[in-house]
Amino acid sequence: MALGIKEVSFKTVTASAMTLWIGFYTWRIMFNNFAVEEFGASPTAIGIIQATREIPGLLAFGVGALALYMTETRIASLSVVVLGLGLILSGAAPSIVMLGMATFFMSLGFHYFYPANDSQLLIIAGKAQSGKIQGRYNSFESIAGLTGGFLVLILTLFLSYRSTLYLIGGVVTVVGIYFALALPPNRGKSEQRKIRLKKKYWLYYALSFLRGCRRHIFTTFAIFLLVHNHGLSIALVSTVMLANNVVTFFTNRMIGNMSDRYGERVILAGASFFLIFIFLGYAFVEYLPLLIAFYLIDNILYGSSIALRSYLSKVADDEDLTSCLSFGTTSNHITAVIIPVVGGIIWTALGHAAPFIVGAVIVALDCGFSFLVPKGGDRIESSIS
Repeated sequence: MALGIKEVSFKTVTASAMTLWIGFYTWRIMFNNFAVEEFGASPTAIGIIQATREIPGLLAFGVGALALYMTETRIASLSVVVLGLGLILSGAAPSIVMLGMATFFMSLGFHYFYPANDSQLLIIAGKAQSGKIQGRYNSFESIAGLTGGFLVLILTLFLSYRSTLYLIGGVVTVVGIYFALALPPNRGKSEQRKIRLKKKYWLYYALSFLRGCRRHIFTTFAIFLLVHNHGLSIALVSTVMLANNVVTFFTNRMIGNMSDRYGERVILAGASFFLIFIFLGYAFVEYLPLLIAFYLIDNILYGSSIALRSYLSKVADDEDLTSCLSFGTTSNHITAVIIPVVGGIIWTALGHAAPFIVGAVIVALDCGFSFLVPKGGDRIESSIS
């Protein structure tokens, strides 16, 4: 294999991902309540911090450069360490500004982890069963989310937000250090590659860009809407996250199997079509149980990212995967540093419906581009390169 990862198993890739997701879900569940209750954060402040969080994603093309000198396993392991340290710094933050800086550091680990780990996963999966293997992998992420949710739910009954962040962040850091020391640190010269940005992958980059736009509206403002407008407590937020991960444990595997059976186009276009109505629901519905249902459905449909990566695995050469995934992450985040800030300002000026209406328009564009994916996921030949 061009990436030199024969010795890396599905278990290794999954274990490191579960560690990272436990840490990230801890931050994700606690962030809005922590920011609002500890620092009185406004929608604009939340938008600025979320924009700061996305800057590492914009710089994720750097993973391709690191992969010239370091194995993907080592990059992923060090990223877990960085995320854990970011959680510890978040717990120590004395102000909203320092919380933003700690969030940036945590995010650096999160965004550099995924291109490296996903590259390994796609090569392990192969082209024929890419959807099935990704669905299985994502179901373990759901288990990690459940673990993180239970930890927050239980620990916050006895400890403060800060103590919980310290404890979980420390554990994640230690586990990440273990993986970093146990896995191969460097790649040989024969395994080095060039950073590649090829025209024939334009559709993958375009879909990554559009899905990033709509995803960042959702991740920035969906839970914040429930906390800010409907007073959802940390216990209820944790419960919603737990329910989300129970559901996605099953649906991710189903979506992966459907991607292999019916093709990536059906999954990508179908998910985007339904998301139009989810975003409009967030804009105009005030009934809290229905908004929570929208949140769960949105996360189910986010599993369609399996189909996007499966599509890439069929059109890309193995040696291009890490650079493609890292540039895809960058294109996914091009507007991520703008949308949270602009969305927060629009929310303040026009009301909470405005950013979600914009999201519905973006999802409609994404749906249109999804129909350009070959039917049945057939491999695109060099005629478009």
